[in-house]
Amino acid sequence: MVEKYTLLKSKDDMTLEHNKNTLLYLKTGFSGTAGEAIEDSEGNITLFVDPRYHIQADNETKGKNIRVIKLDMKTSPLDALKTILKSDDTLCIPSKSTKLSTYEIYKKNLKGVKILPYDTEDEPAKNTKNEEVKPEISGMSYDKKIEKLKKRIKNQNIFISSLEDVSYLLNLRSYNTPNTSVIKGKLLILDNKTILFTDSKTPALKGIIIEPFKKLKPVLFKIEDEILIDKNTITLNDFNLIKNPKAIRKNPVALMSSIKTKNEIEHYKSAFKRLDNALYAFRAQIKPGLSEYRLKEIFEDELVKNGAKCTSFKTILAIDDNSSSIHYSNYDKKKIIKEGDILLLDCGGYYEGGYATDITRVFLCGKKPKNAKIKEIYTKVLKAQLNAFFKNFLETKPMDDIARKILKPAEKEGFLFPHSLGHGVGIPVHQAPPTLTVNPKYNCTLKNNMVFTIEPGLYKESEFGIRLENTVYFNKGKKITLSKFPYEESLIDKNILTKQEQNWLKTWQEGKMNE
Repeated sequence: MVEKYTLLKSKDDMTLEHNKNTLLYLKTGFSGTAGEAIEDSEGNITLFVDPRYHIQADNETKGKNIRVIKLDMKTSPLDALKTILKSDDTLCIPSKSTKLSTYEIYKKNLKGVKILPYDTEDEPAKNTKNEEVKPEISGMSYDKKIEKLKKRIKNQNIFISSLEDVSYLLNLRSYNTPNTSVIKGKLLILDNKTILFTDSKTPALKGIIIEPFKKLKPVLFKIEDEILIDKNTITLNDFNLIKNPKAIRKNPVALMSSIKTKNEIEHYKSAFKRLDNALYAFRAQIKPGLSEYRLKEIFEDELVKNGAKCTSFKTILAIDDNSSSIHYSNYDKKKIIKEGDILLLDCGGYYEGGYATDITRVFLCGKKPKNAKIKEIYTKVLKAQLNAFFKNFLETKPMDDIARKILKPAEKEGFLFPHSLGHGVGIPVHQAPPTLTVNPKYNCTLKNNMVFTIEPGLYKESEFGIRLENTVYFNKGKKITLSKFPYEESLIDKNILTKQEQNWLKTWQEGKMNE
């Protein structure tokens, strides 16, 4: 029987974070920031999620007629689709949220399947405002960034549809959408003019023409010359507006933004110091009887008190067994912390520069964990963190390899490390390059002033999870930490650590890691 499926996605082309107006959330209730689903003609839905969201997907779709397919780290949604779609089936994909590269991969790999784009409704315009980042923070003016980009692309025309790339190039930020600082705008750079398309209230920028989004289509349609595009960021819808597109091999703006200026690094240091201060204030308020929801409120209040404009992603806060769900953020008002319980907090904020901060710590309520296994697993994750940070690496995959080697023996007891070791950080909390993962395809040679996380973890469903994450930057062959918050001494079994690891730990706890 020939079937027609509709692809449902968790993001649209104007958001970097999960959008609750998307069909995926409206039809499934799944609120993870990554995930895809297909719906057949009878309304049956199959949801595909990676290991970070296995438990969350089960919980949020419970009681609904939704099939959840749990992918492993080496399996993509496309791999799963191949087992479901048959020749002559039809897959309808949303043109405004499907990247051109994804569309091409589907066309190439789903043999015999008809791929039909469909349009989704645009989100209603809001009274949003774009703000300028001061030069003393960005370290480079927007006109110099554009000049640098033009040299890299040899003065060819280029269309930039990535919101983070546009925000970076123009030194603009917006805090109207939760958990992001990107502006809602797209940029067209031509030989003789630069046009920003946005419906947001925007400061006048010398040399930049500002037009509303309704002008995007007619302006692009008039251009006969080649326009460079990045297949990995442009949507199928935008691609179809360009008469003579030319794909570039690597996104030049992403490469520029991954190397932070000295000013950006100094701003990061200030931002992370304020984030650490919020964590100290939060830790002092942890006590038995508080719910997950109340604890989340306490932390985010402290975040704002210490200068943050907003969170840089949806705060992950989980007590005890809920910590086994990697991206848990349900904040159960009935889940109460007790003496001996642990609390996992993965958090960050945007400050005046609009650059994301990110850190994860596990706290203990009281002085002694309720069982020895918590202490053992915490220390094993700490061992992986210490080795990945203090040992010198010039590439990203060897870091992931050493952490995975240290954590692998825990698999025998059901504790898994089902995610990457880290990711680049910039305007979005997840920026590439670099990526620290098991896949050799993403191995990256580190460059000075690249900012990224190191976040090993171990999780066992229905029991607990431990993750310890720091954000660092690379400088002259070494990693310099931006996160300086100490580890939980009452959760460390020093007998599990080697003498070298104990010395590293002492260096960290005394705040001497960058000396």
